[in-house]
Amino acid sequence: MKYIKENFIIFLTIFLFASILTAVFFIYYNSDYKTDNKTIRLASLSPSITEYIYDVGLDKYLKANTTYCNYPEQAKNIAKIGTFSDINYEQVAKLNINTAIIHSYMEKQKIMLEKMGIKVIEINNNTIDDILAAYDILGREFNIKNITDKRKNEIILKINNIKNNLKIKNKKTAIVSIFRNYGKQASSATVAGGNNIYNDILNILNLKNPYENMMPYTEVSIESILSFQPAIIFDLYHGRDITYANKDWENIPLKNTNIIVLNETYLSLPGPRIDKILEKFASEYYKVAND
Repeated sequence: MKYIKENFIIFLTIFLFASILTAVFFIYYNSDYKTDNKTIRLASLSPSITEYIYDVGLDKYLKANTTYCNYPEQAKNIAKIGTFSDINYEQVAKLNINTAIIHSYMEKQKIMLEKMGIKVIEINNNTIDDILAAYDILGREFNIKNITDKRKNEIILKINNIKNNLKIKNKKTAIVSIFRNYGKQASSATVAGGNNIYNDILNILNLKNPYENMMPYTEVSIESILSFQPAIIFDLYHGRDITYANKDWENIPLKNTNIIVLNETYLSLPGPRIDKILEKFASEYYKVAND
């Protein structure tokens, strides 16, 4: 009996030890994302990247972002490390950042961060395809594909719904004015060319962009715009007083052109709110579509 009891205790001890090891192994490999065996301490290097972080639930790791990261509201309370073009790397070091998400064009920032031993993850947001791909990258890097795939599919569904509900068959010419002089007659404008989200939006709405073969953001003269006599100008207005928005176009000899003034800040920030941006363009277009 004593022998059986001793063997039982030994067996129980081994069983408990094995169970604990299995539990530790499972928790480690299914717990929060880790970098070099350390819990991630994350930095965002742009406002749109900060939006991605909150959109997919990575904000619990967020320890630093940039000066203009102010959406959502909680992002204002995160430690600031300068602007995306002027990063305070000393502050980055003080905050013990070990992972940073940047845009792919931030080559200088990437070099500096990697020299500091920080893991750098690159995403892009020029086009809608870039935005969708960003979710794939974040899903893979942080092992949260269930979350990122859901958000990606929501955006795709919204795009398809807008396309399917589009009843306007005549393809009109439309221009997106991204920036121009404000408070006086418009004399030139930076317009959406090809390879950016605004050109994508025009394509989704079955609108023809006369500048689609030009650089993504191209400065053109008012004479150039007049030569196309567009049916619609989407005017992303950044002026302080929106009452001047339409007045700036008043004495310009446009023929039957609908000026759609859009002054919401998020419209100029490509990223996770792309579905909201697309909905806004679509709803404003529908209002004038049959004019």
